[in-house]
Amino acid sequence: MTQSVTDSERIVILGAGVAGLRVAQRLGRRLKPSEAQIMLIDENDYHQFLYRIHEVCNLEYEDKEIIVPLSRILSKRVDFRQASVQNIDTEEKIVTTDKGDIPYDICVIALGSHVTYFGIEGLEENSMTLTSFEAAKSIRARIQELFEETSETGRPPKILIGGGGFTGVELAGELSDYLPILYERHNLESSSICVSIVEALPTILTGWNEKQVLMSQKVLRNRGVELLLDDPVSRVSKNRVEMKSGKIYEPDLFVWTGGVRGDPACGLDFQLKGRRISIDEYCRAEGYEDIYVAGDSACAVDAGSRRPMPPTAHVAMVQGDLVGDNIVASLRGSPMKKYVYKRAGEIVTLGKTNAMGDLFGFLFSGAFAKFMKKVVHWWYLHSIGGFSFLLENM
Repeated sequence: MTQSVTDSERIVILGAGVAGLRVAQRLGRRLKPSEAQIMLIDENDYHQFLYRIHEVCNLEYEDKEIIVPLSRILSKRVDFRQASVQNIDTEEKIVTTDKGDIPYDICVIALGSHVTYFGIEGLEENSMTLTSFEAAKSIRARIQELFEETSETGRPPKILIGGGGFTGVELAGELSDYLPILYERHNLESSSICVSIVEALPTILTGWNEKQVLMSQKVLRNRGVELLLDDPVSRVSKNRVEMKSGKIYEPDLFVWTGGVRGDPACGLDFQLKGRRISIDEYCRAEGYEDIYVAGDSACAVDAGSRRPMPPTAHVAMVQGDLVGDNIVASLRGSPMKKYVYKRAGEIVTLGKTNAMGDLFGFLFSGAFAKFMKKVVHWWYLHSIGGFSFLLENM
């Protein structure tokens, strides 16, 4: 007897980021309506290229370079609901959203990462974050406001970035291109440093290739970015950042990029590791056979180093594809695939004209690194929308 659509499995995917989108697309291509109903839930009706989000803090970008409407890339097999996830009831198998409750048979958690403030007093209330397209636009708008106010203060604004990871470094690089434009526009001297990075560890880009780190530090300093290393933030108030060493900085804008955690909506019933959901070898939440986790929400351990894997776009892509394949296999009674972490590497941009890359053990920099960053983006565009979509967005 053929299974009816109403009797098919209800698969609910939470989050339309890199991992969630790839799960939805994979299931939409491979599963028949009689096998499953597929629903994707996200608070936005667009997909964000978060690895390029720092570019929004500059003026020289187009929306289509950062976001794409989900309607352009989702299969008709996927039912999209724009809603904010509030809770997951694993016993009743219900996802609670601000638009109502949604039952599931299989749930995929791909809600991405959220900012963590490490309990630092005043940090959340007195900082901005680079977490989304809208957040990036807010940062850019605030910077423009600060420069408009220079006629009253007589000095350029000081911008402090908390955290020397990839997000903080790429933001600093972008601002080192953008701020000279504002200096000229407002007739200001550009000799003084107005962008600084504070980092708790002795170096930026911790865990990356040492040679590339040193080169990145040199490039940033040559661009006028001040690096204040080996000193954790201890307390933040309005226009005041206090460090563990006792040093005090008084920025006009403080942008916090110093840490991420999983979505608070899905942290109650799951085993957490490093503030993310611990997963088994098949990318399922530990202790659950009907809940899969992928991307920044998931914490898997590298078998070699025994360290949690970094929350990168490449990890999210691989996990998203694997989760899609494993859901299909589970519905059809086929063997599931095990997740094995393979480090691809990273390319960090340092403004419009420079970058550092480490891909599969090959080190490169400068114009070639910038070109490779574009190639990776083009490959991703093709992977989510096909060749015609790539040509439209090149």
